[in-house]
Amino acid sequence: MINIDQSLIYQIINVLLLMLILNILLYKPIRTILKQRAEKVANLAAEAQKAHSDMIQKDQDYQDRLLQARKDGFEQKNLFKLQGQEEEKKLLQQASQKIEAELAQNRQKIGQQVEEARKKLSEEVVSFSREIAQKILGRTI
Repeated sequence: MINIDQSLIYQIINVLLLMLILNILLYKPIRTILKQRAEKVANLAAEAQKAHSDMIQKDQDYQDRLLQARKDGFEQKNLFKLQGQEEEKKLLQQASQKIEAELAQNRQKIGQQVEEARKKLSEEVVSFSREIAQKILGRTI
């Protein structure tokens, strides 16, 4: 059985004193270290979450800029294509006009040459007909 005497009071004081000393020397520093570690882990988790959010935002911005660049490139390509087609039409039209002008000029020259040939032939027809008649008749006319 337990005797309540003076030693019990010393034991209670020893236990309380031990708890106070352990609290000051051991428990408070450990709790402080654990609290600092928890804060550090929370800060790192917040930074990681922020970095992840920033990465997602930057990726979205990149995708948006890439899409816009593709649209701009496609529009530029179509613009260059239209300009090329217009230039092609202009060059073809100029070449066609030049060819038509040369063709008209050549037709005029050919017409003049034909007219000159007709005049020469009409002038020579009389002499040719005389020569033929002389050969057929066998005498001079």
